[in-house]
Amino acid sequence: MKKPLTVKQFNEYIKSNIKHDPIFRRIYISGELANVRINNHHLYFSLKEETDLIDCVIYYYEDKDISFDFETGKKILVKGNLSYNNYSSRLIIIANEVEDEGISKAYLEFLKLKEEFIKKGYFDQENKNPIDKLVKKIGLITSKDGAAIVDFISMINSRPNDIKIFLNPVKVQGEESSELIEKAIRRLDGLELDVIVITRGGGSNEDLSSFNQKEVIEAIHKAKTPIITAIGHNIDRTLSDLASDLSLQTPTEAGSYLISFYEDYHKKLDNLFRQKAKEIENILDNYALKLEYLKKRIAISNPKLILDSKFKDLSKLGLRIDKAIRDNLVYNDQKLKSLSFNLKAVEKIIEYSIKQIQIEYDDRLVFSKHSLKTDDLVKLIFSDGEVLARIIDG
Repeated sequence: MKKPLTVKQFNEYIKSNIKHDPIFRRIYISGELANVRINNHHLYFSLKEETDLIDCVIYYYEDKDISFDFETGKKILVKGNLSYNNYSSRLIIIANEVEDEGISKAYLEFLKLKEEFIKKGYFDQENKNPIDKLVKKIGLITSKDGAAIVDFISMINSRPNDIKIFLNPVKVQGEESSELIEKAIRRLDGLELDVIVITRGGGSNEDLSSFNQKEVIEAIHKAKTPIITAIGHNIDRTLSDLASDLSLQTPTEAGSYLISFYEDYHKKLDNLFRQKAKEIENILDNYALKLEYLKKRIAISNPKLILDSKFKDLSKLGLRIDKAIRDNLVYNDQKLKSLSFNLKAVEKIIEYSIKQIQIEYDDRLVFSKHSLKTDDLVKLIFSDGEVLARIIDG
């Protein structure tokens, strides 16, 4: 049985063959410029032909004698040698010279299609759909095998929410990818979702042509559901980016954008809860003060207390009446005793005064003035003697 190679042996074999192959050591290759970016003084870009790509790099770009602008869509000639990275299993052309061949036919078609959509108003801001701040149903169009699903869902799940995700997996590059993306847009647009997110994982060696196809742009423009594109490219803006209602760079950024409103919403809810709790606390404090006041009022106006007070007043009045009666009885008793004493004195006086009155001439006793008339002569008999008297006015 043949002995297998180790990973290190395999990588070293590839690297050695590339290094010693004269074709790979003196590469002269033509392609369309794409995915241009500068990182740490090095210029990275891709050469593109339809859906095929090869990555290139110019180390310490600023020190090289290269006079033209690296503009996406240009057709260029690159001279250099092929390199193989053991850690990423990645082939890359280390470019030494670059020549400008003008704008490629594919890029001219791209510009023509872009101009067509601009004239139709597909990219105008007033034709874009507003995106709700608190979405609950999200349609997701991406590759089922890519990291975009994990990145997007992980960000969505990083905050409390009630979001439901409706996944429509598609190819995001290669043959039939644009047709699958178009169908996915139309299908999800019929589900009455709050937003549709079209995304994929980033990487300079991935083809963007699927997102520049006419059928995809038409589907995005005609969709009633707001659409967010997050195609994972921060250099080249696709026509899908221009046609969508919102263009972001990565699946993580799209998820962050949609969940940020929930975070703000929860903060607002917390603030509102604290505010209302404070208001309720103040209301309760006011009611507590009113309750205390009413308790005092009730204590003052309590019928039992009022009756008790009236009973006390009646008791005091009864005592005063009793005292007044007693004082009156004492007073009357004393007065009666005084009158009795005076009566006895009068009796004594009377006893020593007139004992009887009688008519002189017939010896009749007189007991009333009506028994007398003018000029009658009467005898007044006292205890100490008798006198005669004449009636003047009878």
